[in-house]
Amino acid sequence: MILSSKTCFKTRAVLPIFLLLLVVLEVVLCASASADIKLPEPLTEGGSGIFALLKSRASAASGSYPTGQVSQEELSTLLWAASGLNRPGKGWTVPMAMGREPYCKVYVAGDEGTFLYDWKEHSLKEISKDNVKSTIGTQPFVAKASHVLIFVTDGKALGSLNNARGAEWAYVAVGSMTQNVYLAADSLNIGVRYMASLSGDVTRASLRLEEGDVPICIMPIGKR
Repeated sequence: MILSSKTCFKTRAVLPIFLLLLVVLEVVLCASASADIKLPEPLTEGGSGIFALLKSRASAASGSYPTGQVSQEELSTLLWAASGLNRPGKGWTVPMAMGREPYCKVYVAGDEGTFLYDWKEHSLKEISKDNVKSTIGTQPFVAKASHVLIFVTDGKALGSLNNARGAEWAYVAVGSMTQNVYLAADSLNIGVRYMASLSGDVTRASLRLEEGDVPICIMPIGKR
């Protein structure tokens, strides 16, 4: 069969449009795909000594909260300090009852989206691409922080403990995790503040928490 010149012209005209649609479709699919982040190795050497850090440990003032951008390496170090592996097998930077895997989770809210810290892979698992800093905190300066760390009890993990004191253990664990963040942040010249005031229902929805998960506190962070 021989195509007329008119038919060939129509075919040539349709082809670029088809290719353009393919490109647009690919862009849309890429935009909607998960954007998990493999974190760089945390800093494990250098910095101030532990006694110097304990002496200088303090919450950043809300009136002049530091808003400098925290780098990925610095964020990596803070998250590792909170509940990262520090030895082969089972062993974390904070104590866990009965040698259990961490039963508290750390979420990260930033301009680029909201993520869950995966201590096994030392990576960030994307929850959404939404910037929720301005809605999870109850004070305006939280929105201006580089990132906000959100500490949440893991209801499923606590349920597997089958222990009436599970909730107490979770609060003890969060206390250890947040203190480690304070010390690591001070060593990195990063301002941080423990805040129990948060928008509970908004936080649950923003982080897509499972039933039984309880948001405990937030920690805005910003480079001084």
